[in-house]
Amino acid sequence: MKKSFKKGELILKEGEEGSEAYVILSGSVEVYRIKNGKKFVLGVIGKEQIFGEMGMIDEAPRSANVIALEDTEVNLIGLKDFNEIFYTEPQLLSIFLKNIFERLRHVDQAVIDLTMGMAAQNISKSKITLTGLTPLALKALKDKPLEINHFPYKIGRKTEGFQKDLFSNNDLYLEDETPFSVSRNHLSIQYKDGKYFIVDRRSRLGTNVNDEKIGSDGLSFEKELPQKSENIVVLGNKESPFIFKVTIP
Repeated sequence: MKKSFKKGELILKEGEEGSEAYVILSGSVEVYRIKNGKKFVLGVIGKEQIFGEMGMIDEAPRSANVIALEDTEVNLIGLKDFNEIFYTEPQLLSIFLKNIFERLRHVDQAVIDLTMGMAAQNISKSKITLTGLTPLALKALKDKPLEINHFPYKIGRKTEGFQKDLFSNNDLYLEDETPFSVSRNHLSIQYKDGKYFIVDRRSRLGTNVNDEKIGSDGLSFEKELPQKSENIVVLGNKESPFIFKVTIP
């Protein structure tokens, strides 16, 4: 069932009962919790992403609040609906699975973050800019800079039939050819504790950030991007045709 929410409208309230999951068809929402009278933003969710699914799975009260950041349309899915789409709408089921796989990937990264004393994910109030520096990078961005304000922002290789590829989950898909420089799920741009990071998502060849390699056989999987900086990011080795500039305000 489709439902629309106006900008600023509360969709889910922490502690309330609810068993539906929400698939965003258009717009975006903010997920946050209130603790000791203070608001803690957990993240922003956009088109084709899911929230509220744990209420459908374990029937526990809502663990966070969700508010519409703009006029937003969602598809409400209950347990009965989920059982039906399992057999009749595999493309919708794939959205659930992709989000679950990505969250598992972030759980794995979170374990590493905890050992490094990293803070929880936050939302940036500013927009960073992604600019292509090579022909294929420019083509991927349709020859113009891309502004990003939701995180994590995920980049990876466009696989054959990627819409149905359950192990592929990206905001930006890059068309690469063999021998591939870009992995299926290559990197993400993240915002944590007021700082921006490039995080390698266990790519095969790793990522070069300002001539420093992360991922693959490197010792680190993330690199901080300083405030008010222009950063060169290469997906794969230094000969990769996918080179971008990430500008931090």
